[in-house]
Amino acid sequence: MNNKLLSVSLYIALIISTIIYKFTNLPYFIYVILLSPILFIDFKSVFSYSRKYDLSIIFILPFLFIHEPLQALNNLFVAFSEELFFRVYLLSYFSNLLTSILFTIPHIIIYQDLHSILTFFPSLFYGFVYQKTKSFSLAIVLHFLSNEFYVAFLSEIFK
Repeated sequence: MNNKLLSVSLYIALIISTIIYKFTNLPYFIYVILLSPILFIDFKSVFSYSRKYDLSIIFILPFLFIHEPLQALNNLFVAFSEELFFRVYLLSYFSNLLTSILFTIPHIIIYQDLHSILTFFPSLFYGFVYQKTKSFSLAIVLHFLSNEFYVAFLSEIFK
């Protein structure tokens, strides 16, 4: 199976697992799919370009102590797994625009509201930053910080 076909297959599995989550409230299948690129990517190349941005991860630390720690850890895990799947893995096969559309679809399936559609725009930004810096850790930090900002300030507006 070629790599592009494998990436499409994994994305289809992600959509199926998202639908399963919608009806069962069991997110475990989603995380298995999101983390599955670990089996197919070369982590040496993922971290070899980002040396000067690797310290960006320290910006996460205050949120682990100021805000609700378990929520912050959950947001960190979500940011890590989504950035791994969409930026590191899918962005290597598809354009930033298409990857951002693919990123938005599971959010729409789960939440079915305006903020799920609006995830398209941060996704474009994360993709742009990842393409320019090749920094996986910086993409994680940006994603984490936007999730924390959403939880702290915007989640009440979109209820």
